Amino acid sequence: MNISYISTYPPTRCGIGTYTNYLSRALSRISKEVRISIIAENSAKEIKKKLFETAPCFDRKENYVQKINKAVARFSSDIVHIQHEFAIFNPDDRFLNLLEELKKKTKIVLTLHTVHTNETNDWDIESMSMEEYNLRMSRLVDAIVVHQVSMKEALVRQGVNEELIHVIPHGSEILKQVNKTEAMKKLGLPENAKIILSFGFFGKLKNKKLIVEALPGVLKKVPNAYIFFSGYIRDWVQEDLETRKLYEGKAKELGVRDHVIFANRSIPNEEIHLVFSSSDVAVFPYFQKFLSASGSLHLAIGSFKPVVVSRTPKFEEVPREISDNLVFNHNDSLELSKILVRLMVNNNFRESMIGKIKSYAIKTSWDVVATTHMQVYKVLE
Repeated sequence: MNISYISTYPPTRCGIGTYTNYLSRALSRISKEVRISIIAENSAKEIKKKLFETAPCFDRKENYVQKINKAVARFSSDIVHIQHEFAIFNPDDRFLNLLEELKKKTKIVLTLHTVHTNETNDWDIESMSMEEYNLRMSRLVDAIVVHQVSMKEALVRQGVNEELIHVIPHGSEILKQVNKTEAMKKLGLPENAKIILSFGFFGKLKNKKLIVEALPGVLKKVPNAYIFFSGYIRDWVQEDLETRKLYEGKAKELGVRDHVIFANRSIPNEEIHLVFSSSDVAVFPYFQKFLSASGSLHLAIGSFKPVVVSRTPKFEEVPREISDNLVFNHNDSLELSKILVRLMVNNNFRESMIGKIKSYAIKTSWDVVATTHMQVYKVLE
């Protein structure tokens, strides 16, 4: 079976490319007969092996249809699996034209990493509504993959054929475990500190200021608690700089600046396991209305660390699959501080949550997720 993924790909710093990397590697592990090609944006690394190849060939800012179509023909793809994100494939005629061209020669699987409704849409589409656009896409593909039940429900409400849609959770990479003290030393974190981790990029929708607002309440019970913002400021994203300044200013205002640590460098993928090994709990306070899943959350799950998340569809799998005790309202810093304290002082509660997280990590490991994808491919083959 020849499978071609259309996606970003490392070293491009993009969650979609990271996802494709994990998924394709897992497929290679579980099946030695699958030939995988990655039809990637130009910034991807060119790789050529017996059963794995990357073909950096397109730019999202240009008319990419012909270049992608040519690459698919070159690989004689049995199945083309598009890892779709609106920031990569803007909702315009180019992407619809691409689907129309590909449909003439191959089977198409479309993973929608984000599902918009008319109410959540922030893209300017001239000729139709967002929900009409979603419906148009669905009629040009053979299968759709989404990561959350709420994403499927939204698409079905919009008229998408329910039989096309497969809910496959985001994969969890089972991270290497390192002694906490050793990891903290390598990252330059304070000795004997309780680390509240905020992982990933900055950004307003990630609502990370709430973690700072919760810190004074945590320090009353856990005086050696620190927040570690492990993300870095992307040079080309003004919002990153603005939100980083906002968090720092809020920490000074609340008198907790000495307990807030910002990473002083971009931490490479090879050291991500150190970031999670150094932490006691990872917090995801996002506030967004559109529907998606979280790769960062699944990295935390794969590290077997307690996670605390806001009550939003993005994290709906946590109360459903792990525990509602790890969920807080997105604007309630007091509720967040109480959950953090409970995780850091109540060992029985902490160990109970870790056990449930381990179970879910194994259930959503990349090999399991890849096996489910293979079942979808075999039906279409």
